[in-house]
Amino acid sequence: MGSRMLVVDDEKNICSYLAELFTLEGWTVDTAYDGYEGVKLASDQDYDVIIMDILMPNMTGLEATREIIRRKPASKIIAITGAPYPKQAEEAMESGTKLFIKKPFSSEKIIEAVKSLK
Repeated sequence: MGSRMLVVDDEKNICSYLAELFTLEGWTVDTAYDGYEGVKLASDQDYDVIIMDILMPNMTGLEATREIIRRKPASKIIAITGAPYPKQAEEAMESGTKLFIKKPFSSEKIIEAVKSLK
């Protein structure tokens, strides 16, 4: 693929898993462990896809998504969450995400989602 991705999740194991998975798919992957760091990286770099966790301390994924979209309206963001709140999918889509995926997800599902945005 040869594309750039940003993964933003306060769970370091999720970041490591997705970074390894997409590196094997040929992507260059950066990771951030909170919304503020994600916004900074997304503002400073150009990413083909951003995977954003919704529930994070300090700055939520929804807040970070809104800020990234405000700065770079063409950003392609996939929201992920393990929380059981259906309203979050709606809020994520309203904030500018392109897709919403519930944790846990399979490798195949996240790869397919990313490829659909490419």
